Amino acid sequence: MSGLIGGAFPRRWRVAWNAGQFLGLACVVLVLEEIMHHAGFFNYIWQAIWWPTNGLAVAVMVRSSRRRWPLILGGVLLGSLVDATIFHASAISNLINGIANTVGPLTAALALPRCRKLDDWLQEPHLVSRFVLFGLIAGPLFSATIFATYMRLSTPGIDFWSVFQIRADSDMLGYAMFTPLVLVLTSGESYRRLRLTSVGISVLFLALVTATTLLVFGQSGYPLDFILVAVILLVSLRLGFATSVLAVNLLAFIATIATMHGYGPLTLGGGVTVSHRILLLQAFLALAMVTVFSVSVVQIERDVFQTQLEQAYRKMAKLAATDPLTGLGNRRLFEDTLKAEWTRARRSNQPIAVLMIDVDHFKSYNDRFGHPAGDICLCSIAQAILSMGHRSTDLLARYGGEEFIFLMPETPLEEAARLAESMRVVIGSLFDRPGCAIHCEVTVSIGCAAFPPAPGLFPDLLISSADEALYMAKRNGRNRVEVAEAPSRPFAIPSVL
Repeated sequence: MSGLIGGAFPRRWRVAWNAGQFLGLACVVLVLEEIMHHAGFFNYIWQAIWWPTNGLAVAVMVRSSRRRWPLILGGVLLGSLVDATIFHASAISNLINGIANTVGPLTAALALPRCRKLDDWLQEPHLVSRFVLFGLIAGPLFSATIFATYMRLSTPGIDFWSVFQIRADSDMLGYAMFTPLVLVLTSGESYRRLRLTSVGISVLFLALVTATTLLVFGQSGYPLDFILVAVILLVSLRLGFATSVLAVNLLAFIATIATMHGYGPLTLGGGVTVSHRILLLQAFLALAMVTVFSVSVVQIERDVFQTQLEQAYRKMAKLAATDPLTGLGNRRLFEDTLKAEWTRARRSNQPIAVLMIDVDHFKSYNDRFGHPAGDICLCSIAQAILSMGHRSTDLLARYGGEEFIFLMPETPLEEAARLAESMRVVIGSLFDRPGCAIHCEVTVSIGCAAFPPAPGLFPDLLISSADEALYMAKRNGRNRVEVAEAPSRPFAIPSVL
């Protein structure tokens, strides 16, 4: 029984799932091709403007692992065969068309990187060049060559190059329009970024594209197609790849229907035939999508570079303000923080406290146990002070050598002195803790100073007061806390003549 549950049932479900995907893809292809047949995307000689089937196949293949490609191509071909049967195409014609529709997407999909995340895919090296060379040129050329050769051999008198041009152009535009569209619609990033405001802006810009396209292709008196280039670039620069791909496909749908009904700037000139109009439209739409593709890739590369630059800047700023041994802030960070807190305390008239902490007889410790042991000792002291728990506004920094300095905004002298005494006791008991890396008992001397900023007082006075109290502690026997007296009067600002 366990063997059936672990083996047969999962296998059956997997087969059913693959069959469902196969048939589902075939149905999608059939519906798409039926829409193309009935939406006016063919002229009177059944010249297709753009054909989405191969573009869909490439997008789904790029989204999937290669072992699933036969399943994908089979589903696409089944949908095309059913559609061709509806229009009474011969069996040999269906077979050749199926081969052509396999070779083209395979050529493009093999040259393109796999798309797991759309943003990462757009950063792949030479993506636009690979898409143009293999998706818009090589793939359509191979498909068109196979199909045009069959038509030339099977139908006497038919022009090879006419069939080749019709098939290659429609496939090329199908790749250009539908591959990016399917990738956007199947991308989780496209939906995760949706917000009420961004949806509103996207709808507004798509409405702008629709209105502009109707304006340009709703008349035939003026060549206004250049306006669409500006609008599409605006959408691409403002909203990125996903919305600009939707915009170009929307433009393509409206422009194709208008051109096929004799409207738009491409109908200007009495000598312009329907075939030439279609060719111009295909070139215009393909260039529009390639432009959007290129601009979006450049934008993403710029954004990624800017993000990396900001991260590198933050990392460098952190390194510049961090002591490499203990991981504490360094003297520069302390002085910058003290200046900012001094300005804030001057507005609130709150005292600022500073503790100057010096390890007693540290040179002897280094000489006796070596500098690596001295480094471990300093790191242990720093962690012991941090483990006592402090406010987020407090700052412990390494001031230099074996000296630490502790800044406490809005702290009166009595509270600062009590904390200093607690620090002294905690550090003095480090050697007694199990697993301690300190080789012998270590003590510290601490100088404490605190007073509110006042006119004529400067941050340096607070540091020098704590420093004087520290030296007093050392003169009085070390392993003790001494408190500096607050200045009795403001110091005059020295005049510089």
